[in-house]
Amino acid sequence: MSKLYGIGVGPGDPELMTIKALNAIKKTKIICFAGKSEDSSIAFSIAKKVMPEITKKKKVCIDFPMTKDQYVLEEAHAKIAEQIKSLLKDGDVALLTLGDPGIYATYSYIADRLKNEDVKVVTIAGITSFSAAAAKLGIPLTLADEELHVIPSSYSFKEAFNLSGTLVFMKSGKSYENLVEYIRFKKPHCEVYMVENCGMKDERVFVGIENLPKSSGYFTTIIVRGLK
Repeated sequence: MSKLYGIGVGPGDPELMTIKALNAIKKTKIICFAGKSEDSSIAFSIAKKVMPEITKKKKVCIDFPMTKDQYVLEEAHAKIAEQIKSLLKDGDVALLTLGDPGIYATYSYIADRLKNEDVKVVTIAGITSFSAAAAKLGIPLTLADEELHVIPSSYSFKEAFNLSGTLVFMKSGKSYENLVEYIRFKKPHCEVYMVENCGMKDERVFVGIENLPKSSGYFTTIIVRGLK
């Protein structure tokens, strides 16, 4: 029986893609990725830099809608699952995911649907953007008994500041200005770090709330340390 491999390719730097991810790509016949073309898929471009011969495999672009409308999402997930089931008739399929497949990735919804239909699914972990960002900054995410909280800041963020330890705000682009303003006025004494487009050619790194830029892109990770 053919398998679906959900493969995390890391946040952007091709050197952060794991050997296990590379081996899984090698054994699959069909490569799927989000985007309308090979050139527009960040995940595919990362894998291609590590394994140029990936271009010789069958490639399928998958349309993942960027919406919070649950009805639209359910319809899209059902359609994608059926699409992958059809592809599995021809052999193993790899679904490339930026970062890690288990961190706010559409892959998980597709994988659950296929598992419920007795499709064999194998998930390959990838390095997360916040792990790579912390390494880039040279800081720990946690020490001793500190807690770590990962927040999807495009939904809500204010309640997170009632927590202690370290907060990681993922994909902060749309809420960036409000988030930064809130930190500046409500939590000015915390350690604040920001990495935009971690591991990519247009990566930007900032330290200190006073040094953060006025605006930022979709792939922005903000780390706040020292909450008590």
